[in-house]
Amino acid sequence: MNRLTVAVAQYGLSDVASEELFWSGLSFKLRDAAEKGADLLILPEYVTAQLLGCHPLLSHEDACLLLDSYTDRYKTFIQRSSRELNMMILAGTHICREEDRFVNKAFLFFPDGRIEEQNKLHLTPEERTRWPLSEGNELNIIDTQWGRWAILTCYDIEFPELARMAAEQGVLLILCPSYTDTAFGYYRVRYCSQARAIENQVFVALSGLVGSLTEARPQIDQGYCQAGIFSPCDFPFTESGILQVGELNQNELTIGEIDFSLLHNNRMHGAVAPFYDRRPALYGKQRDKMTIEEC
Repeated sequence: MNRLTVAVAQYGLSDVASEELFWSGLSFKLRDAAEKGADLLILPEYVTAQLLGCHPLLSHEDACLLLDSYTDRYKTFIQRSSRELNMMILAGTHICREEDRFVNKAFLFFPDGRIEEQNKLHLTPEERTRWPLSEGNELNIIDTQWGRWAILTCYDIEFPELARMAAEQGVLLILCPSYTDTAFGYYRVRYCSQARAIENQVFVALSGLVGSLTEARPQIDQGYCQAGIFSPCDFPFTESGILQVGELNQNELTIGEIDFSLLHNNRMHGAVAPFYDRRPALYGKQRDKMTIEEC
């Protein structure tokens, strides 16, 4: 299959008076995407952290424990929704316990019950020191009927080596759930998403949190995002490399169609081919030279 309809969420943070209101609001968002024809919905990083608004202020450690207590319900709820709606759902990320540590884990649900997981591989200073969380150590290459995908969560997209490693293993679509609470953070993730699409000749789909809680929590306060679906800036795509983009900081879904045959055309007939025109021998030679000079 060549074409895939993707919904990227600008998920609005808002006060929820109860846990049930959180789940019902999430259900509405999922059904809205399905009714708009999405094959795949991408929710943001830390989407379940909205549940912290139902509770008194917590330390980071207690917040991790609380969020982990929702893991079974979260997975059951999304898995059932994916099956009923016949839609793949990247259900944002969720803090959960893995052995004796807490991780920031993305879950991708398929209608047939399959679940793919990806721990965040690069943690921000706050995630390392304040939460604290543990980073993942393996990139999951996900096989689908549309080709190979990978999940790079927020800060992960800022490391070109990771996306290049994915592309070298055949990944054509990078899913990027994010949470950025300032314009600085957002534009780092946004411009790096577009850079990864250009240099690897792949699609990148970015989602994020927007809005704020009336009473900010130490773990989550406000979100800043303009979700989008990005391509290389070359034939047969647009000059800007933007397939679809949302309205800044609005609680909404942005829907776009990804055509993988166009990506093949880009790689074969584009004006430039940065994925194929790399010179690894030159880069290695330069690194070796630098090492010798340092010695």
